[in-house]
Order: sequence, then C-alpha cells, then structure tokens
Amino acid sequence: MKRIIFIMVLILSFCGCSKEICVTPQEVAERYSADFSVTAKTGETEMDIGKNRMSISFDVKNPKEISGLKVELSGEHAKVIYEGMEQSINTKNLPGKAPFLLVSYLFECLADAEKFSLSIDGDNIIAKNEDFTAVLSKENFSVVKAVFPQYDAEFFFSEWSFSSAE
Repeated sequence: MKRIIFIMVLILSFCGCSKEICVTPQEVAERYSADFSVTAKTGETEMDIGKNRMSISFDVKNPKEISGLKVELSGEHAKVIYEGMEQSINTKNLPGKAPFLLVSYLFECLADAEKFSLSIDGDNIIAKNEDFTAVLSKENFSVVKAVFPQYDAEFFFSEWSFSSAE
C-alpha cells in the first residue's frame, strides 16, 4: 500500500500542470479553429465579429458616423460594404494598422499552436508572439484583451460565443 501511494505521489509530482491552470497551445488553437462570434472595442470603435472556417466578418456598431460599415476578410480578399455600396479589394491594400487586419491576425495565430506561446501571470493566461500579447480567460480561453505594441493598438473583447470544433 505504501508503495502505491509513493508511486502516485511520484507520478503527480512530475505532472506539468500547476494547481491553478493547465492549458496547452493546442487546446487554445482548437478553440480558435472553431466558429465563434464576439464583440470587440478599441478606442471609440466597437464592432461585432463573426468567424467561420472560410472568413471573418466585422460589423461596426460605433462610432455612429461609420455604424453599419461591414468588412469581410477571406484570405487576401476583403469586401467592404457600407450604405448599399460594395467594394472588393486585396487586403494588402489596407493599412497594416487596420483594426480588421490586427484582430484577424490575432485569431489566425491563436488557431495555430505553433504561432504563439502561453504563460501564466497570476490569474491570467497570456498568449504571446512577437506581434501581440493577449490575456485569455481561464474558463474558456476567450480573449479578454489584446495589445499590439508596435501599432499602439489595444482591443477589449466581450460577449463570446463559440461553436464546437469539427
């Protein structure tokens, strides 16, 4: 009996998980490979975001001057829709600091376990690469906040809804 208890203690001591959080980049990537919707805010801009396998769409809610602007990104193609007008453009023609591109890049990276690292900072899970730092919720790995220091851009996320990964 003592031998079994000793073996169990030994096995548990080699477990790579702390009491607080145990998460791998693969688990996070699986979450962001699924379809989801979320609300994002940066400065005065607030937008609803919907992501599926093929594209990601942004519907601007605020500021009122551009409320109703919709941007759909699919690979290198962007479709901009506003007040009945529609324009298709190459995403390379958008400024690198465009919120749509930064958020799309964030989610693209989080869907690939090789494109970010994870660490624990107190009660937070931190996903990071050379371009961004994102604070993730412990409950479902949803991004709460993302910062792109080179662009002086900061995003806050709320109202997450994830679909099952297939």
